[in-house]
Amino acid sequence: MSKVLQLTAHFPPNVGGVETHLDDLVKVLIKRGWEVTVLTYQPLTTKVDWKMIEKKRHLLIFRIFWIKGFFYKLVKYPLLEFLYLLPGLFFLSPLFILVRNPQVIHAHGLVAGFAAVFWGKVFDKKVIISTHSIYSFPKNGLYRYFVSWIFKNASLCFGLSKQAVEEIKSLGIPSEKVDNFTYWIDLKKFHTIKQLRRNKRFTVLFVGRLVAEKGINELLESVKSWKREINLKIVGSGPLEGKIKEFTQKYKNVELVGVLDQDKLPIYYGKSDILIVPSVSEEGFGRVILESLACGLPVIGSNRGAVPEAMDDSVGRLIDVSPENIRTAVEYFYTHRDELRRMAKNCRKFAERRYSEKNAEKIIRAYQE
Repeated sequence: MSKVLQLTAHFPPNVGGVETHLDDLVKVLIKRGWEVTVLTYQPLTTKVDWKMIEKKRHLLIFRIFWIKGFFYKLVKYPLLEFLYLLPGLFFLSPLFILVRNPQVIHAHGLVAGFAAVFWGKVFDKKVIISTHSIYSFPKNGLYRYFVSWIFKNASLCFGLSKQAVEEIKSLGIPSEKVDNFTYWIDLKKFHTIKQLRRNKRFTVLFVGRLVAEKGINELLESVKSWKREINLKIVGSGPLEGKIKEFTQKYKNVELVGVLDQDKLPIYYGKSDILIVPSVSEEGFGRVILESLACGLPVIGSNRGAVPEAMDDSVGRLIDVSPENIRTAVEYFYTHRDELRRMAKNCRKFAERRYSEKNAEKIIRAYQE
């Protein structure tokens, strides 16, 4: 049986798009006959119960106990964040390589990538690195040199979008060692629920981490000028949770739902009128867009990062994010329900065409080559 070691700083039950993708990847690999080991940290950004060791058929997950509370504080300081996340993965990787003896090490992100490349050289293992976001590397300096060393010493580098691929190539990585990959979703889990009754009031849905980078501040500022007949439901958790709770005391058309299980998300997608993805940073791909479209829900998305690659104008609208532009887009769809219904009819087929499990084939082929 072929074996793979997945190295990642974040994995379920931590909540996030990357974590959900990795859970999907593990399930597909096991279904295709792979034995999978996951080395990761305890949930670092989500308050949730967790197990250090989780063992199932053809799967071993080991979560490293780690100091919590620093991840969001260090996001703006890449080097410090790197040093915070490195030690556990770096020092435990050789043990799992020796004991589990994987043919392939698949690392997710720069920290895991460095650990994988270093120990991959020592133990002569194939190393694949996937990036799940846009890093905006500096144009020169030691950090850029260090990052390019990581990618150059991998067997193959995957970028989640065309923009991510170009970013990796800009480090001097040969084109033949860089490729893009695309998330997929469980189309049986995320689907349109015909018998579901929509909310009585026009409902805008936000799903994601409650951080400034996701455009939460611009979204809340925009809500102040919305028609009171328009509701906003916010699903997720994060540092801005307190600010949102305070905001809901004054603006009764805003509801903070909190964290939801994946199984409950399709209900919220199905009962809403449109999804808002107002990221102000270079969004990696926006997995919630895929889920939303699969459930027949159109999207208002940020015209930044890889979001424009995830959707087109047949299933939503791209905007330059600002409070005014958010309001304009929301109120446009509020008053143009026929166009919204037309887009909704396109969403499911769009998701089936672009975001099925077939997208996993490229990763599996890379393992086998």
